[in-house]
Amino acid sequence: MTRESGYQRSKLMGLNRQVTGYIYSIVDGAREYFSLKELNERLVEENVELRNRLDLISSRLDSASVIGGLKGEYHYYYVQSNVVHNTTFRQYNYLTIDKGKKQGVFKNMGVISDQGLVGIVLESSASFATVIPVINRDFRLSAKIKSNNYAGILQWTGGSPRYAILTEIPFHVKLGVGDTIMTSGFSSIFPEGIEVGRIKSFSLEKGNFYDIQIELFTDFQSLYHVNVIRNYRQEEQLNLEETYR
Repeated sequence: MTRESGYQRSKLMGLNRQVTGYIYSIVDGAREYFSLKELNERLVEENVELRNRLDLISSRLDSASVIGGLKGEYHYYYVQSNVVHNTTFRQYNYLTIDKGKKQGVFKNMGVISDQGLVGIVLESSASFATVIPVINRDFRLSAKIKSNNYAGILQWTGGSPRYAILTEIPFHVKLGVGDTIMTSGFSSIFPEGIEVGRIKSFSLEKGNFYDIQIELFTDFQSLYHVNVIRNYRQEEQLNLEETYR
């Protein structure tokens, strides 16, 4: 074998190792991807189960529940779901999730994610449901400032899916950029304390109320895993409130 042919063979063997190594790296990367995806799915399921257990524990500690013989043990129950369709740059955005009436998902149930507030169920079929997200001009919800408990109305006026506004906060309230905004608990849809976002900016240009811009915690463009909240005491609360209207 000549020196030249030995050199060429050595180059070919080196190239073969390089190609083989590249293929193995792709295969290993794919395995890692699917392994991580499977692990993430399990973590999502475990997170929902933990939410439900914590709510059950909270209900058992409530004296009224104890007296009532734990009738209706759960206050809130969380149903894990995935987003199968989503719009983010329309004036009236909506999303579709892969759970419906068969899984106990009905109109006017709240929807959240690990990031924070998502929206409210508009309608549901047997296996799917449509959701009005925060980034829909028809969306309205009571939300409050975590640091002082002052509540206003959270809404979206169009534009970027990253920002919303909080209205009806009077001028004498002390505000700070970065203050956390969360659900007030003043509705039968969401429990208190679901994080919404943080104050990005505020001004007092007219009237007696602030103009407050909120940077939303939920990234609607990458949203996939969500939880639907079922309030088992919703009907009781609404019936009671109806008597005072």
